[in-house]
Formats: sequence, C-alpha cells, structure tokens
Amino acid sequence: MRCVVSSFWLPRDGSPVEHYEDAYFPRRTGPRTTPRLRLAVADGASESMLSGLWAQTLVRTWCRSPRRHGMADVMASAMSGWDRTLVAYRQGREAEERPIEWFEQPGLDRGAHATLLGVELTRPPGGEGRWSAVSLGDSCLFQVRDEQLITAFPLADAADFCNAPKLVPSSARHLGRVVAHLERAEGTWRSGDVLFLATDALAAWFLAEAAAGNAPWRTLNRIACDDTAAFAEWATAQRASRLLRNDDLTLVRVEPSR
Repeated sequence: MRCVVSSFWLPRDGSPVEHYEDAYFPRRTGPRTTPRLRLAVADGASESMLSGLWAQTLVRTWCRSPRRHGMADVMASAMSGWDRTLVAYRQGREAEERPIEWFEQPGLDRGAHATLLGVELTRPPGGEGRWSAVSLGDSCLFQVRDEQLITAFPLADAADFCNAPKLVPSSARHLGRVVAHLERAEGTWRSGDVLFLATDALAAWFLAEAAAGNAPWRTLNRIACDDTAAFAEWATAQRASRLLRNDDLTLVRVEPSR
C-alpha cells in the first residue's frame, strides 16, 4: 500500500503557536509504502490545563500501539503515560523556578481532556484496501471518492457540532466510561480515494460546504503537501469571511493507492 500523507495546522487567530492545543500524528508527511498505516488527530479542550500535551499523548499512543492491543489497552497506556508527563511537567516548572501555584493545582487535579479520532488503513497482499476508525468527540473523518463524499464519521451534519463534545479525560478513573462511549466505523478504500482527518472547526466548515452543494475537498486538495503558507493564507481568508470559526485548525489528508 502506498500513501501520500499531508498535514496542516494553524493556531487560532491572535494566539501564539505555543497555545495551539490540537495534535496530529504521524508528524512526517510525504509518500510512504507500508502494509498498515495509523493516523490520528485530537483537539485539546481549552477549559482544562495542559490539554495540548494530553492531545499529543493520545495521538502518539494510538498510532504507536501494537495492533493486537484493544482500545482499553490503548487508553490505559495513554493515561499511564500522562502520569509520567505530569511528573516531567512539575520537574520542568521547578527547574525554571516556577513551581506549581496554589491556584493551578485544582486544574491539574481535574486532569486534561481532548477529543480523539484514530484511523487505520490496511491492505493485505492481494486483498482489498480497508480502513477502520475510532472516535470520541467531534474530530471527523471524511472519505471522498469520484467527487462524492461517501463517508462522514462520527458527525455528518454541521449542525451537530456543539460547545460540549464528548472528551477523553486523562484520569484512569474514567477508563471504563471512555471505552464504553467510543464510536467505531469501518469501510474500504480504492486508489483515487482521499481521506481527510479534521478537528472540529475545519470539520464543521467541510460539512457546511458539502451541504451547500460545494466541493470542499477540491479546495483542500489544491493545497500542496507541506505548503503550510498556502493553508494559512486560505484559512485566514475563510476566518475573515466568517465561513471558518476562529479555532485551532488541524487537517491530515491521506491519498492511498495500491
């Protein structure tokens, strides 16, 4: 299986890069040949502390987990890894002579939260290409074939986005609830299909454009791999026109072929 992967991201307008709280994986773009490819995007909830770090932990853990591991194992591994991340964060703050303040402690105790969308593409020798996806929250997968949107998961209508999406918490106390609420989907892919993974603001724009009879995939396909300047220019214009909500943006585009 050959895939061309392109990734684009942008913090919300007016925010510095270090405040970007989405995440995606793998970070390497370009063509690759592999029998199996995992990709993921996540959106850290701004209301919780260190949500960007938690989003990074989720996408890395999902993509690097052995295939034999079920989602309970993947989530448990991410939550265990989060404990180590917190220890390193505290040590870093102390090394910078900026120890955790009393008013920050409640936020750390509540933990971090993020959406997660993980997608796996496979193609066994001589077999058909297949994809599977797992999700909690409003980060979305879109599959386009022959100029038609044939898959929208887990949301299929721009009106379904809200201010309180389902989230993956960093606390292991909630592991059972997280696994129980995960949504799953699967399907097949053909050469020429394009799959898009997008966090909420971009996903809502995509669905609104599709519902209006436009072809948002053409717009996104015109942005060349690694042309981050073109993506930023396009997003800035869309935000100025109020067609795109001012939020962190993340897009992963996958073009598989046999």
